[in-house]
Amino acid sequence: MSMITTATRMYLTRSFKPFTFTPDDGRRKIDLAAVEKPGLYVHIPFCRTLCNFCPYCKVFYDSDLYSRYIDALKTEIDLVSAEISIPKEVSSLYFGGGSPALAADRLGEIIRHLQKYYRITEGIGVELHPQDVNTDTLQKLKAAGVTRISIGIQSFQKHFLDLLGRSVIDIQEMKKVLSSTEFETISMDFIFALPGQKATDLKLDIQRAFDCGANHTAIYPFIDFSFTSTPLKEMRKNEKRHLLD
Repeated sequence: MSMITTATRMYLTRSFKPFTFTPDDGRRKIDLAAVEKPGLYVHIPFCRTLCNFCPYCKVFYDSDLYSRYIDALKTEIDLVSAEISIPKEVSSLYFGGGSPALAADRLGEIIRHLQKYYRITEGIGVELHPQDVNTDTLQKLKAAGVTRISIGIQSFQKHFLDLLGRSVIDIQEMKKVLSSTEFETISMDFIFALPGQKATDLKLDIQRAFDCGANHTAIYPFIDFSFTSTPLKEMRKNEKRHLLD
């Protein structure tokens, strides 16, 4: 572990003690009864392409591996929830990834399996890659019980999409598709603090999002995680602050 990493750990944890990792033998129990209205998160780690800036757990989509993963996921739900005799109230259910919409055909199956143990009171959300924004996928998500979708746009502008290795988005087509299926929330996510990005670029992206059919937007700073292969460098903190002023 490098000196910088060690110093950062001590600063953040206010402790000189190193992190200790212990193996999980499968007997550890999660005390769900002690948590009031928790939110549920389900990770679907499959993508058609792997973005080099993304730090999250993901693999290339493979139909056989995907099928086995969903079956194992249902088994894991049973194991974690075995002691729940009466459906426990949870605030929400969110599918992240990866590209969870790749599981649109089996999402309803997963949701029904979870509903044996949990009563979801405030909606079900799913992340989407822009490539997954098509009428067929949206209708499958709607039929499965999804009420909120969050689309990882990152930017509508070709220059910044090129930097991120992403394809240009057909805004008019996306607007047409989103108008075909009604969801409680249509959110679009953007990355800020990209090289050369200005406040006017952010404003333009956000305006295009609402013009396209979004009723919510979120922006996240670009972070150069040490374990990703992105060639991009982080913007300095003062520049980030200036960008958001």
